[in-house]
Amino acid sequence: MKAYTIRYLKKAKKFFQSHKDKEAAYEEAIRRLMEDDHPESVDLKVIRGKHTTYYRIRLGNVRVIYTLINGKIIVVDTLLAGNRGDVYKKM
Repeated sequence: MKAYTIRYLKKAKKFFQSHKDKEAAYEEAIRRLMEDDHPESVDLKVIRGKHTTYYRIRLGNVRVIYTLINGKIIVVDTLLAGNRGDVYKKM
């Protein structure tokens, strides 16, 4: 099991304040990825284009954009969260 921390930037924090169920689903998806018990169950893709170090997780019609910072403790920076049509426009 890898140690990890999830940090939320302002835009993501604001979205999750009104979508607590999606926040819980996102944290569960990150846990599955980091603990390797079923990472294939997470709908994950690398963002193409100029943001090649960004990833997205699909949670129904919501997309969460995040990046990883490596070290002894992995920090997951949650950059954006929002409805699928809107989140990519904010990047």
